[in-house]
Amino acid sequence: MEISLLLILITIFSLSVLVIFKTISHRKKFTNMAGMMIAMSMGMSVGLTVGVIVGILISENFFMATILGIAVGMSAGFLAGIPVSIIAVLDGMLSGIMGGMMGAMLGEMIVIEYHDAIVKIMFFLFLSTLLILLHLIQKEVSKKEVTFYTNPLLTIILFGFIFIVLNQLGPIFTDVKTPNDHKQNHIGHHSNE
Repeated sequence: MEISLLLILITIFSLSVLVIFKTISHRKKFTNMAGMMIAMSMGMSVGLTVGVIVGILISENFFMATILGIAVGMSAGFLAGIPVSIIAVLDGMLSGIMGGMMGAMLGEMIVIEYHDAIVKIMFFLFLSTLLILLHLIQKEVSKKEVTFYTNPLLTIILFGFIFIVLNQLGPIFTDVKTPNDHKQNHIGHHSNE
């Protein structure tokens, strides 16, 4: 497994655990609607991102990729919703099912040369969603605006830094072929005939 992919998976796991832990520790301060939004967002974003990665990694077994994507998304939605209410659990699990299924399909459908790009895009969306969730949690807990989230320049710098780090770590998947490699293989095959 490439270091970039390992870093992405560790980040997804760590941030998910952070959001779930904050939800558990502050559950009495959340409105039911806030808890439902946290569970839905967690289930969908984790399911989509992990579903895409699993869909790419085990593209030869679409059934297993779909099941794994659904299981991870459902688990994230369930764990984020359980401290709040049964409605939040249901919202989180259903969002996780949908996110995991759609993520696995997307990972399966994307051609090889765009695997890195789609994972980076999904990871960016995941990070954006979780930063908004952390802002929502902090706002619900303290009932005041958090200064870090109010300055858009800091957020832009943070995302720029994350993109630079991801690009410096190298490719996420090693089986990537560029469109030129495919053309050269195709041309070489025809000239051999």
